[in-house]
Amino acid sequence: MVYVMPLLCFVIPLILGVVAVRNRVGWVVPLAALLLAMLMVWAIWTGRQHQGWDAIGYGIFAALMAAPAILGVLIGGGIGWWRRWRRAARGDG
Repeated sequence: MVYVMPLLCFVIPLILGVVAVRNRVGWVVPLAALLLAMLMVWAIWTGRQHQGWDAIGYGIFAALMAAPAILGVLIGGGIGWWRRWRRAARGDG
């Protein structure tokens, strides 16, 4: 499970980022990255307020869920932009 969850948190935003940019709603990508970054900062801040296992849980959430999701949505947006640019350069529309 420790490998599946970060992978899913990376792949799902990656696919959504590609689809969003290719369908010309690319403004969603920076907004999603900003919201995920705010969620990560909140998790780290909240984890610092607690002790023991609760704090570890917030840290795990930030490191294994929020960080891969941010990376996935940014890479997906970049791939979508690149694919849209290549299609426009070829003249396919």
